[in-house]
Amino acid sequence: MLIITRYFTREFLKIFFLCQATFVTLYLLVDLFENLDSVIKNKAPLGAVIRYFLFNVPLVVYQVSPLAVLLCTFITIGLFVRYNEITALKAHGISLFSVFNVFLFISMFTGLFSLGLQEYVLPYTNRQLKEIKNVQIKGKQSTTIFTRDNFWYRTQDAIFNIEYFYPGKNMLQGITIYYFSPDFHLRERIDAKWAVWRNDGDWTFHDGMVRVLQTDAEIKTELFKEKVIALHETPEDFKLSQKMGEEMSFGEIRAFVNKVSSEGYDTTPYEVDMHAKISYPCINIIMAILGIPFALMIGRSGGMALGITTSVFIGFFYWIFFALCLSLGKSSSLPPLLSAWMANAAFGALGVYMFLQVKQ
Repeated sequence: MLIITRYFTREFLKIFFLCQATFVTLYLLVDLFENLDSVIKNKAPLGAVIRYFLFNVPLVVYQVSPLAVLLCTFITIGLFVRYNEITALKAHGISLFSVFNVFLFISMFTGLFSLGLQEYVLPYTNRQLKEIKNVQIKGKQSTTIFTRDNFWYRTQDAIFNIEYFYPGKNMLQGITIYYFSPDFHLRERIDAKWAVWRNDGDWTFHDGMVRVLQTDAEIKTELFKEKVIALHETPEDFKLSQKMGEEMSFGEIRAFVNKVSSEGYDTTPYEVDMHAKISYPCINIIMAILGIPFALMIGRSGGMALGITTSVFIGFFYWIFFALCLSLGKSSSLPPLLSAWMANAAFGALGVYMFLQVKQ
């Protein structure tokens, strides 16, 4: 049995790394052509372009691992079925469940590797990736001063301090704006509990105060319940500057959610991202559970090309369904925990059902 396990493991890993390398290469090539105009237009340094793609590799590996597991499981078992190796094992009284444990074990290890990747590597590489892409490739000015529990945003004549930003609602919470003169003396300060983006291009500030420093060192104060203020900044500017969920580890995003929710803010989008950090690596296991019975059924008919195409389709359909569930969770249509795990539960149940139907 040990020899069979080593044989299955070797064949699985050989095809798995080939699938991973293929997907990563295709992804990076597409990304290169998408950003080629920006690279040429802004004369991005070669070193920055190389660093961009190096920092992109961990993210791509993390994203395509489930699809690689599914495709690798199908190809490996499909080949075993085509060459009657599965039949030979069954003829010797070896249970398929004991044989396929190796596929489940490797997929579980892949899930743990993905979990470690997003916890210890991706927060750093994603931050670097974002900075290089926005500043050195797309030629935008670096405006973020500090981003952790809240963030600071700098413009030519002002500095913003924002406690919380709702990307889906285009809303700022706990905002303070400091306006400076050309010689960097404070001339005006605006505080507001919240502000929302208007469709006409301005921001409406609520429950706040405007303080203007007069030339005679006196301060003119204005309280307001609602005030329209024209800013050059749009929600897209703040989205680029805010520390997003993919730039935080599970521990960081959990601490962020606890802090912000204790202050009374809605943290639903970040709660969804927090649960997804655990559920997404588990997709690797679900893909193996789906791939094993699927390969046994399709492999008998000899339609490898059809099976590979169908495997890729299943993988992309899973990803679309998973993304849809996350979107429903971030819009509060589904509870955060349910939205992050619904796709895994649905496809996992289907995979287990198909697995149990396999003839021993």
